[in-house]
Amino acid sequence: MNVGKLIEVMKTRSVHIPMFLLKNYKSLNINELEMIVLCLLMDESSIVDYTKIASSLNIESQDVLLIINNLNEKGLVEVNVVKNEQGIMEEHISIDNLYNKLALTMIGEEKESASNIYETFEREFGRTLSSMEYEIISGWLESNYKEEVIVEALREAVYNGASNLRYIDRILHEWNKKGIKSVKDVRANKEAFAKAKKEPIEIPDYNWLEDNE
Repeated sequence: MNVGKLIEVMKTRSVHIPMFLLKNYKSLNINELEMIVLCLLMDESSIVDYTKIASSLNIESQDVLLIINNLNEKGLVEVNVVKNEQGIMEEHISIDNLYNKLALTMIGEEKESASNIYETFEREFGRTLSSMEYEIISGWLESNYKEEVIVEALREAVYNGASNLRYIDRILHEWNKKGIKSVKDVRANKEAFAKAKKEPIEIPDYNWLEDNE
């Protein structure tokens, strides 16, 4: 997902930003109180009620103003004074810069995660991957196969003595046809298959001789 698209998703609240911000606020060079104010700003319109935020945090409105000024200097928010329809000057606060920095952090984590999956393949195969193999694995990721499912298919292949991507691709294709989207689904499918094998075939108590009379 590119940065622009991710920012749009953030603004619609499809991504739980406060939790992500809680985990990553130190990388933004902000303290706990500044992080909390940012979370509150996400739930505000562009016209911020300083008194409301101050009341929520049990601090003075002047303290909120200082915090927002600090966030502005750190490039996380942008403060603009705009004249409204009644000709009154209003202070508007944009947090688009915050969304942009969080999006870049998320993209960075995705890239790091992707590099880890290649390392997992090389460790399981006991060798370096070829450029073609890198492209195939990248193609699976772009096709929205979850990383955990790809790794599970890898381990399934290695367990069966087939350490090659063609075999893994067949596994992923079969799982996709069965609607398997997670490791939990894989294990549930295996359990159902094992249970079906153990169940005895019932032979009906039927008297064929009487049926012919």
